[in-house]
Amino acid sequence: MISLVILSNTNSDAIYNMNLNCINSFVKSAKLAKIPFEIILVESNTNADYNYKEAIIVIKPNTIFNFHKFANIGLRQARGTYFMLSNNDVVFDENCVIALFKVVNEQKNIKSFSPYDVKSNKLPKALVNNQSYIEGFEIQKHLTGWCIIMHKDVYKIINGLDERFDFYYADNDYAMQLQKYDIKHALVTKAHVEHLEGQNTIKEKSKIDFSIPKDTPKYIIKEQWIWVLNNKKMLEGLIVFHKKWGTRKRIKIKLLLAKNCSNLGLGYLNRYIV
Repeated sequence: MISLVILSNTNSDAIYNMNLNCINSFVKSAKLAKIPFEIILVESNTNADYNYKEAIIVIKPNTIFNFHKFANIGLRQARGTYFMLSNNDVVFDENCVIALFKVVNEQKNIKSFSPYDVKSNKLPKALVNNQSYIEGFEIQKHLTGWCIIMHKDVYKIINGLDERFDFYYADNDYAMQLQKYDIKHALVTKAHVEHLEGQNTIKEKSKIDFSIPKDTPKYIIKEQWIWVLNNKKMLEGLIVFHKKWGTRKRIKIKLLLAKNCSNLGLGYLNRYIV
């Protein structure tokens, strides 16, 4: 069974309809694949009173929204062998679950996956078209934070999602956790979805309207990452990420060492390296 966990703040009919598109497209795909499923909606709006035709579990945490905290609340209720954590603005192709589980069943050594969005994925189209799956950990290429599928054992191994990440850099942290515990991740190229919001960020220079924290990584300022510097929450997430995993240079070194250990069959050492 696969457990779909969706996060939503349903404060309008438009958001409700978006939820329906996500849920209904997933149900159609799962039924076509003949895969048992359950759906858990973690609702930020405690006053939301919308009805869903499909039998779903609706959870309304009485606390301030935090992406990883709310995801953990839903995932801890999940009963499936595989967990799918998805934004509510994802629409699943009818053959998505079939394509996903074809790779899941054939590649038993891979325990974490992402679907493929033609519009937002940054891998070369020629590479994607010639392979059914591509291993890797790069954000917006192999790993998409708006839809992640993991075996339930992965969730246990990484000890849940780190709730210090309330939104930004949550996917980066998940990618680091996978490499730390030598867990393979793959983009399933034939498991198509449409992410309505998309992944492209407009990188424009604009006025920064808050004080830059002293512990802001120097390369962010030096390289003029204005899209980060002008977003207070994004900058806070980046600072938390580097405090946890180290400087950009240190991360590169640690991941290179971890990759070599994995290639030599010594991936169990990664948790001490990363």
